[in-house]
Parts: sequence; C-alpha cells; structure tokens
Amino acid sequence: MNYLSGWRKSGAQAAHPNIESAHFSSGSDAGSTRSLELVRYNGDTGKFELGEEALSVLRNTHGPVGVVAVAGRARQGKSYILNQLLGRSGGFTVGPTHRPCTKGLWMWSAPVQRTAADGSKYSLVLLDTEGIDAYDQTGQYSTQIFSLAVLLSSLFLYNQMGGIDEAALDRLSLVTEMTKHIRVRASDGASADPSELSAFTPSFVWLLRDFYLKLEEDGRKVTPRDYLESALQLLPGTNAAVQSKNNIRESIKALFPDRDCFTLVRPVNEEDALAKLDTLPTSQLRPEFKQGLANLTKLTFQKAMPKRLGSQVLTGPSLAALAEAYVGAINAGAVPTIATAWQGVAEAESRRAADAAEVAYAAAFQQDVPAEDTALESAHQSALLEAQRAFDAVALGDEIVKKANEKRWRESCASRFREYREKKLATAELACERAINEASARLGEIVRSDGATLDDLRKEAAAFQERYSASRECAGPAKWRRLADFMRDVYGNAQRDMAARQAERQKVAAQQAQQAAATAQAAVQQASARATAAEGSVGTMQARIADLERQLTKAHADLANERAACATASAKLTQISQSNQSRDSERAAMAEQLHRAQESDSQARAELLNLQHQVGALYQQLAEERTRADGLQRQVQESGSGWASEKGRMEAALDSVTAARDAAQAARSSSEAARTAAEQQAASLSAQVVSLQNEIAALRSSGAARTTAAAPPSVAAVPSLDDEMFEDAAPEMDAAPSAPPAPITTAAPAVPASTRGGIPDTAKMTVAAMKEWLTETGHEAKVWEMSQSKAKKADWAAYINSLQP
Repeated sequence: MNYLSGWRKSGAQAAHPNIESAHFSSGSDAGSTRSLELVRYNGDTGKFELGEEALSVLRNTHGPVGVVAVAGRARQGKSYILNQLLGRSGGFTVGPTHRPCTKGLWMWSAPVQRTAADGSKYSLVLLDTEGIDAYDQTGQYSTQIFSLAVLLSSLFLYNQMGGIDEAALDRLSLVTEMTKHIRVRASDGASADPSELSAFTPSFVWLLRDFYLKLEEDGRKVTPRDYLESALQLLPGTNAAVQSKNNIRESIKALFPDRDCFTLVRPVNEEDALAKLDTLPTSQLRPEFKQGLANLTKLTFQKAMPKRLGSQVLTGPSLAALAEAYVGAINAGAVPTIATAWQGVAEAESRRAADAAEVAYAAAFQQDVPAEDTALESAHQSALLEAQRAFDAVALGDEIVKKANEKRWRESCASRFREYREKKLATAELACERAINEASARLGEIVRSDGATLDDLRKEAAAFQERYSASRECAGPAKWRRLADFMRDVYGNAQRDMAARQAERQKVAAQQAQQAAATAQAAVQQASARATAAEGSVGTMQARIADLERQLTKAHADLANERAACATASAKLTQISQSNQSRDSERAAMAEQLHRAQESDSQARAELLNLQHQVGALYQQLAEERTRADGLQRQVQESGSGWASEKGRMEAALDSVTAARDAAQAARSSSEAARTAAEQQAASLSAQVVSLQNEIAALRSSGAARTTAAAPPSVAAVPSLDDEMFEDAAPEMDAAPSAPPAPITTAAPAVPASTRGGIPDTAKMTVAAMKEWLTETGHEAKVWEMSQSKAKKADWAAYINSLQP
C-alpha cells in the first residue's frame, strides 16, 4: 500500500490559506489516509504493544525520515495542532469533552514528503502522544510514553496552555525522570548524564497556546525564545525545594540544547466555539491565530529534519526497528539503552540490507548472457553493483556490523554465481558435446557411403564449423577446445578413413584393371598369333602365286611353242593356200585367233602384275599389324607395372588395349579383304589360264595335225585360293571385350552392434561413439564429468562395461 501519494492543494490551502503548498507534496485525499496506532498499552498484560499497520507504513517508507512528536497535557489541543500541520480539519481525533481521546502513540498513515535545504528528499512522520498527566495514568506510564516520544522524534513539540510558570516547569519534571529511565550505554550508572544524552535528543519547541501576555522586559520587546531562556534561569537559593526546581531547569537545558519557544493567541473568543474548534471554518478564526498557525507550520517544517543517531540518519525501516527495540526493553523491565537498541537496530537493518542486496542481485543478474566467462563475470559484477546500492540504501550501524553483513551477502551472491556458472557452463558444454557427437556421426556416414569423396567430407566439416561457431547454445571455455579436438581427432580420423577407403577402392579397381589388362594382353597375344598365322597364310599364298607364276611361265613357253607351231602352221598354210585357195578363209580365221591369243597373253601379264602389287600391299598391312601388336604389348606391360601408383595411367592403358583390339579387328578385316581380293585375282587368273589353254587347244585343233608340243597344264593343276589360307586366323579376336569393365563397388563395413544385452562392444567403438551412446542413454552428467577429467578411451570403455546388468 502506497501512503506517499501527496496532498491536494485545495485541501491544504482551504485550511491554511497562508501556508505554501510546497509544504505538502504527496497528494493523497482524505479518504485514503488516517491515523494509526503505533504504541498502545495492554492493561491485561501490563505490556506495551506496537501496531503492525503503523510499523508496516514505516517499513515501506524508504529513505531518510523525520519525526514530529506533539506532547503535553491532556485535552489541550495537541491533535488539533497536528491536523493543522497536515493541512486538514480532521485526521487525528479531537474530542469535545474532558476525557482524553489519544491513548499511547499515534502516527499519520501517510508521511509528508519534504525537501531539505540541500535538495535531498525525506519523509516526515507525525506522532500524537497521550497526555502526560491524564487522570488514569501512573507516573511511570507517563514517563515511558514521554520517553518514547522523545527518543523517536527529531522535533519534540511540547504543547501547553498559557505561559511558563513554576507549575508548567514542574510538569516537565518528566524530563528529569526520563534521564533515570534511559541509558546511552549499558555501562552507564543509575541515570544517564543529560549532557551526554543530548546527542540523541530532538529539537525542542515549547508551544504556548492561548498566550495573552505581552513579551516585554524592562520596556523592550523580547522574543519567545528569550522568554523561554529567562524562565529556565536558575533560581537563587540552596534549599531542597529550590534545588529540585533548578534540577528541572538544568535537565531541560541539558537534554534539549536546541530549543525554541512559540506562542499562539486564543483562536476564538467564544467559549462554545472552542469546543468545536476542529470543525470551525477558518473564516471564524482570529486573524492573529491563523497567521500564528502559518508561522508555526513554517517553523516546524524548518526544524523537523531527518532523525539522527550520532552520525547515522534513520530510515523508515530503521525507525520501526528502533521503536521495537525501545518497547521491547521497557516490556522486559529494563532501562532502554540507546546504544544497545541502536546496535540491535543496526544489526537487524544490516541483515535486512544484506537480504535486500541478495534480492537485488538476483533481480539484476541477466541470465540470458552467453555461457562465456567474460560475459558471465560482467553480468555478475553488474548485479553486484545493484546489490551494493540496495545494501547501502538500508544498512545502518558502524563499519564492523556493515562489513560483516556485506561479507555475508557477497559470499552468498558469489556462491549463487558459482553454482549458476557451473550449471550454465555444464549445459553449454553438454550442448557442445551433443553437437560434436552429431557432427561425428554425420562424418562417419559420409565416410561409409559409396561414392563419397574427401571434398564431401571437407564441405560437411566446414558447414558444421560454421553452425557450431554461430551457435549460442554451444558456448563456454570448452567450446573452441572441443572444436579443435573435433577437427584434429574426429575430422582427421575421418579423413584418414576416407583416404584408406579410397585407396582400397583404387586397389580393387587397379586389380580389376590389371585383370582387364591381362585379358587384353591375352587378346593381343591371340591377335599376334592370328597375325602370325595370317603371315603363314600369306607365305602359302605367295608359294601358290609363285607356283602360278611357274605355271604361267610354262604356259608362256607352251604359247611360244604354239606360236612356233603356229608359224610353222602358217607357213604350211601358206603353202596350203598356194596349193589350195579354198582354204584361205580358214587361214584368215586362224590369224584372227592368233591375234586374240596375243591380246589374252597381254591381259594375263597385266593381271599378274596387279596381283603382285596386291601381295605387296598385303605384306605392308601385315607389318603394320605387327607394329600395332608390339605397341599394344608395350602399353599392357607399362599398365601392369604402374597400376598401383596412378589410376589415370590405368585408364589410359585400358584405352590403348581397346584401341589395339580395334586395330587387330581392323587388321583381321583387312586381311580377310586382302584374302578375298587374292582369291578373286587367283580365280580370274585361273580363268584366264583356262581360256588360254582353250585357245591353245583350239589352235591345236585347228592347226596342223602333226603338232607335237606338250599339252598345257590342266585347270586342276592350278591351286585355288580358298579360305584355308586364313583358317589359322580363328575368330578368337571376337572374344576380346567390346565393352568397358563393370563399375567397381565396395560394400559398406558393418557397424559394431550391441552384443551384450544392450551394452555396445566398446572394442569396436571410438571415444566419440561411446560419448554419444552414453548421452542418448541418459548419462549426460557422467559424460560431462569424464570430459572434464579428460578420461582416456579405456576409462570410457570401463564405465560402459560397468553398466552391464
């Protein structure tokens, strides 16, 4: 509940038109504030009690507080003066009868907000006290109420009707009695020294109500203060009565060194109006009284400064604690000791300040900072500054008390910070571990996948590094160390595994290429054998051609003989022609046949020359075939010796083998074409020989009957050029591979499986795999602990094996 909400200007000015509105700065309306019982006496228990509602208001009034306490005889308008200070016609109860209205100590629920001369803000608490001489009071009770009002206030306003006389001074004998009921320190004697006690007493204003005397002395005007000092002058004499009166005067002067006096005239002249003064309109008050109220209000606010105990300025909570300490001492039958009470208040307030500092630390600490030592320490120091401000705003007492409590809250905050830091860093490191495990698993998948390359591995590692670096969850001192370990160990091992797998695949490919090269070499050897067989066939064909040439030479010889025979026959025909004219036409026909035989001989010679040219071309093709076969064999040998070093050269060797195979096939086709051409040429030559033989036979049959030349070789004697000359060149070349080798594949290795009732085989696992398994099975704390201790692989394996049921 906020009681510091301010006063309405209209209400204050209506009650006191001459009071500046700055005196009242809160603004609460009359309905939201009221008087609260601070101290009451319980007649059943004989103890004083504190009002919890009033204490709550004080505890919620932060910052310095001043206290104005109004005391005096009962039924003389103390509550009325307080209501005028509040600027209202009602507030503290004002009774119209002779019975006192105020019992104990009462305070206003909303402290008045004030500004000191130095500009500092403070709150002003107003206290109304029970009359000191009520008919139902004891002397001790009056002294206790009076003492509490003096001890708690910073301005003590003593309200009295009329002037200062001996009776009025006698009534203030409570001051002397008070010194017997208050101690500055526990070690003091039976009564406190008033001069020493004055360091803790408030300013004192003696308010003289309905004052009608003229303040003159020896014909000159004197001030109310002068009037007070004159009244406090010691009386002459040494008897007991005088000494008692002088003790009162000395006690007042010693106890209240800062003292003043203020006079107020009678507010109205009518007696009936005095009974209802609190509700009387201001227009019916005497102008002198209204002006006096305004001056009194101004004086009160000037003197009512924040309450001090020594060098310490009291706050609302410390004032509440001090009231509890004083009342507790009175109830315990002890004499209130200011130093002891203050020490207790200081210790309590310092403890409360320490608690407030811890609360402020918890509220100010930013828990969303990254899990980095620098950021965490910065948040810690910033929260400590807020905690220090909260502590300084509440803590009271000497430095020893404050230092002890400051140490307590600082140690508590440090402990909280250490615990939070450890949890924060553990969570961040667990996030790092989880990210590392996921990345390790991903790299393992890439290593085991078919067709993956080192470049794929590098791209995945770079992508993970970028995600890991930008992650806020992955943080802490171990973040970059774990990344370095990952790049060195996991990524390095993955690279080595990938290189080993690629080398294995290359080895298998090289073996397959070697096998293909061996197959190609065998094919080349077969092609070479075929070429050799073809060469043998060409030799056979050459032998046959030579035989044909011999037969043709023999035919030429026979033809020459026939020509000779023809010449002889021609001579004989000439003779016959001469002897027989009827044979002229036959002789002409024979001449024609001879001409045709000569033309046939020329054609046969030309065809023989052409056949010789074709045989030469066949020899040249055979030489080229052998050259290609030798080159192919060298390439195969080079391929066989270098397969393990370079895959590219293997592929080139395979291409060379394929080219050699194609060349061999082309050579075979060329050989077959040459064989066909040779067969055709031989057939043509054989046909020409047969034709020539037929012509010779015709000449023989048409020539002289006495021709004795031997017959030409028969057609059966001319060997035919059939397919047997190439029968050794079997179609093995067709068996040469006409398509590239099948793609080389490797099977993915088996992943180690759990073999012992859910516990994996640690002998086949890496450290990262064991960490990942432990994290997935709920052992994150153990993973973090073993990671912190930098456990070895054997330690990880031993812990996993210990989980075997």
